Amino acid sequence: MQTVPPTANRLPDSPRIRYLRTVAEGSALDRTIAFSDAVFAIAMTILVLELRVPEVEPSGLPAALLALVPGYLTFALSFVVVGIIWLSHHRKFSVIVRYDQRLLRLNLVMLLLVASSALPTGLLGRFGDEVISVVLYAALISAIGFLMTTIWLYAWHRRLVDERVDEDVFRYVLAQSIPIPGVFLISIPVALLAGATAGEIVWILALPVSLAVPRIQDRLAARSTGKGTR
Repeated sequence: MQTVPPTANRLPDSPRIRYLRTVAEGSALDRTIAFSDAVFAIAMTILVLELRVPEVEPSGLPAALLALVPGYLTFALSFVVVGIIWLSHHRKFSVIVRYDQRLLRLNLVMLLLVASSALPTGLLGRFGDEVISVVLYAALISAIGFLMTTIWLYAWHRRLVDERVDEDVFRYVLAQSIPIPGVFLISIPVALLAGATAGEIVWILALPVSLAVPRIQDRLAARSTGKGTR
């Protein structure tokens, strides 16, 4: 009696499954990365448009330039923070080698927030002593940062990451993604409870904390390696 191969009775894949395999998923990420870089570049450039040459008499120029200092400091802060997020995006997408539709959508939402950064930056530069300006700015930065973390988590669990990235490296990168958005998130209740200036002071912790995390990770890894070789 002739046996029928198991594949002979299998129903053909639906058009949706074939669509996902041939069109909606793949490994060509060049356009995604190029588009993301363009959005970051344009968003970081637009930030400076809030700074305008004062239209005053020469005698009033020193005072007018002094009045621009808060706005320039806010621009510099936003440029640095968004730049750090771009560096994180660049590192992650250098090892994210495959994509699906959900990954692309997550990336688009993150880019939407990056492109929206000019408004909270302008509000902070003009109304930096108002709690609402601090809260909106901190919420935006934390949302962008945590979306980057979500992209990394999703790519790992969907196996869209280069096979050279093992679980230790995944966790190492994950831990580095949390400090900056975490600090800005913490600043929101601080600003609501203690005022705008207190919330802004918390932001100062973002840089030292982000620099300290890799060192702590290295020390913990060295200790665990030392224990393992005993």
